[in-house]
Amino acid sequence: MSIKLQRGQILDSKGEILAVSLPMDSIFAIPQEVNNPLEEAQILSKVLDIESDDLFSKLTSKKSFIWLKRNALPRVSKLVESLGLSGIHKLKEYQRFYPNQNLAAQLIGFSGIDSQGLEGIEYKFNEHLMNGSRQTMEWNPLIQESEIGKHSGGTLSLTIDSKIQYYAEKELRAALEVMEAKHGIAIVMESQTGKILALANLPDYDPNNFSKFDNTRYFNRAIGATYEPGSTFKIITIAAALDNDVIAPNNIFFCEEGAYQIQDRVIHDTEPHGWLTLEKIIQKSSNICIAKIGQLIAKPLFYKMIQEFGFSSKSGINLPGEASGRVHNYTQWSDTDVATISFGHTVSATPIQVITAMNVIATGGLLVTPKVIKEKKNENGEIVTPSTTAPKRIIKQSTAELVKSYMVSVAQRGGTGFLAAVDDVEVAGKTGTSRKFDSKSGEYSTEHYISSFAGFFPANKPEYTILVVIDEPIHPYKGVKSATPIFKQIAEDLLRFYPESQDVDLATLKGQEKESPKVFYSTTKADEFSEKKKISLQGLATLLKNKTLREALFIAGQYGFKIKAKGTGRVYKVALRSASNKTISVELR
Repeated sequence: MSIKLQRGQILDSKGEILAVSLPMDSIFAIPQEVNNPLEEAQILSKVLDIESDDLFSKLTSKKSFIWLKRNALPRVSKLVESLGLSGIHKLKEYQRFYPNQNLAAQLIGFSGIDSQGLEGIEYKFNEHLMNGSRQTMEWNPLIQESEIGKHSGGTLSLTIDSKIQYYAEKELRAALEVMEAKHGIAIVMESQTGKILALANLPDYDPNNFSKFDNTRYFNRAIGATYEPGSTFKIITIAAALDNDVIAPNNIFFCEEGAYQIQDRVIHDTEPHGWLTLEKIIQKSSNICIAKIGQLIAKPLFYKMIQEFGFSSKSGINLPGEASGRVHNYTQWSDTDVATISFGHTVSATPIQVITAMNVIATGGLLVTPKVIKEKKNENGEIVTPSTTAPKRIIKQSTAELVKSYMVSVAQRGGTGFLAAVDDVEVAGKTGTSRKFDSKSGEYSTEHYISSFAGFFPANKPEYTILVVIDEPIHPYKGVKSATPIFKQIAEDLLRFYPESQDVDLATLKGQEKESPKVFYSTTKADEFSEKKKISLQGLATLLKNKTLREALFIAGQYGFKIKAKGTGRVYKVALRSASNKTISVELR
């Protein structure tokens, strides 16, 4: 007879039980001991809720033993015992329970009838939870005592906080119901450590009754589903350009009043813009201007930087079913591809890759590997030291601070993500919208899209990074068909319920907001490019590099300079012709 052994517990970061094995009575028969199989089958049929014919077949079997009911309810087990039927026995074996039901279901997963981990963490860490033992053992009821309680695996403590997980799922569920969206994902990360505090996937399922749900609900979309990240990717483009001195912080770009043709494709902005600073390009989320910036980055360099941010490779979170995403090699890029990649199309990524990449800005330029395992202990309670990956510097801290200031403007009035703003706490973030590709038509859908918002707070000293992804919203939620209000709700929940274990007490921070000095990030003034503004000759030369003639004329004019141009294309060489009459000679190619 094969009986189920005990699996180790899975706990959250505070020690709350997420999965536990409890002893349950399983009822079996030894057919050769049964005196009256027909009568006993009829009696047991009502108690066990099993057809009497099926029971009769089992009670007359030639097997030495046979299961009748595994993991019977306590009242059922007691009733069977009280009947005193010949050849009917019970023993205790372990049944896996998930006390919080649907909470973090796709992350935790479940185990099967024979204690074998089948999905999620239960599957990934099956050997540890069984301490390397078999999930079952062979037991002869005629000659052996029960082995119950003698086998127990190691335990796992997760970085997940049940309270934050609950509220992330609650806010996500409320929005999805109103929007009638297909799927929703919310990830909450501790910015400086990479610890995942919540990983919410909807629709979900109850692992206690997993067989009653369609198996598509088992899929952990936060790590396994890829999508085109859209405008959130603009942060990677502008960071790559700034960090490699392709552009300068005081550069401005002409956004072509809303339409810009590259090869056979016309790129559009959601509303027309003229000249924009880098901050305004991010705040207004201009596809055209970010495409121009992307075109200035050498293809091999752009490709390398995208990979450095973690795209096209697994995040290292060490969960089953993680996808790598896709970024085509730069040798395959056309000019149009470069432009669309710049604003997050023509690439695919998982939500965990996107939040990890965006978190680079929150950490001051470091890529921190996301993690869900806080601690592992073997069956003796001894800590098993996990392997760790040291943070890796991707961009300079000065670059990260600059990009962060642009992201702050997104969540302010006038920004595309202003609905993500949280009272008294400065948020830095970026919106994203990507049209879904229709494989049947071979074109991008005009109706179906994915909305996302990635951000962190407090901006001056980031503690939490959050990503929300909504797949195919149909109706508005809080006035918009966007992920931004959900980010705001989860952020407010964090401020209310999760300050106690942090180095920076956000509740105290909010209370001292008016008294304590605070870092504020400047926004572009209306007269920023007035003729009165002073600039060094070298600084002006830097501004003019890689600009079209039209852009160069505009920039030079703001500082009272004239341009003498030679050639066509973009400015590649700048020389001062005469400082006295403020004329600059430029060569284009």
